[in-house]
Amino acid sequence: MTALLRPLLLALSAAIVLLFASAGAQAQTCTVTNISNFGTTTVDIVPNASATATGQVSYNCSGRTAFTDVRLCAYIRATGNQVGPSDYAFYQTRDTDSRLAWQMTEQFNRRYARDGGGSQSTGGIKLYVVGGGTTTNINGTNTLTLSYLDRQQQDRVRPGTYTDTYQLITKYLFNAGNASCEAGLTSTTGTITTSFTVTSIVPKNCQFENFQNVDFGNWGSVTAAQASSTGVRAFGNVGMRCTYQTPYSITVDNGQNVNAGTRRMKNGTNFLPYQLFQPGCNSAWTTASPLASTGTIVSAINNHQVCAQLTTPIAVAPAAGTYTDLVIVTATF
Repeated sequence: MTALLRPLLLALSAAIVLLFASAGAQAQTCTVTNISNFGTTTVDIVPNASATATGQVSYNCSGRTAFTDVRLCAYIRATGNQVGPSDYAFYQTRDTDSRLAWQMTEQFNRRYARDGGGSQSTGGIKLYVVGGGTTTNINGTNTLTLSYLDRQQQDRVRPGTYTDTYQLITKYLFNAGNASCEAGLTSTTGTITTSFTVTSIVPKNCQFENFQNVDFGNWGSVTAAQASSTGVRAFGNVGMRCTYQTPYSITVDNGQNVNAGTRRMKNGTNFLPYQLFQPGCNSAWTTASPLASTGTIVSAINNHQVCAQLTTPIAVAPAAGTYTDLVIVTATF
């Protein structure tokens, strides 16, 4: 019995060795050896300050047989509220009603597309042997630049800390020839999934925009003096841009020529009294009676009309000339 079994065991052993050798000879793989998390970036979105963060992704590709090149094309996997307004934009979230949009480019300024978003064109690199040779192992690094979109492409950006984790999905093809990431890989050797984290801080901020001065225009001296209390009006504007849902108040001081609590425009030694009202021309606008409002989406301005009115009728017709005053507008948030 022993003599009959030995040849069968030897034959089976030889078959297993040949099978492993055949499978191993075809193995070609790429791995991510390092990917940066992007630290913490301050994004002052109201003044539209540029905000970017940089990092790197490093790859190692190897095969049991020699190869000439490897094409690596990467996509970003975003889920739920992370999905941005296009295949090339992504959201960081602070809560369900706050989001901050960004995009990522690589060292040749190509944008990374969203995995499963429908776009074939995306960022990536090609690793190849200089001089047209072959190798069984190669390394390469791609620089990543994360840029926050300008305020006109943002909306519900509240102040606070935004942080989210995403996945970089890298598809690779050995001996890729003319295959490109712009056209999209029609076939792949494999796929790598790697996580990275993005964190940013948005400070609370507001700023004045769309400021419009008040100009009463030209009036005859007697006509102005005899006008009704609402007969001589003019309008200006105070615009505010703020982080989303940020409360603010606006006060207007009494100007440079105030007398007994009455604002006055001046022409030499002559004065012309006037009043300032909040939108609707009913509520006085002073330091003691501020206008209160709340920031809207950061791509829009809250405009607040300034209603100015001469205090008429006037017992004595004002002297001819140009009357001016300067008031200080203050926003608190």
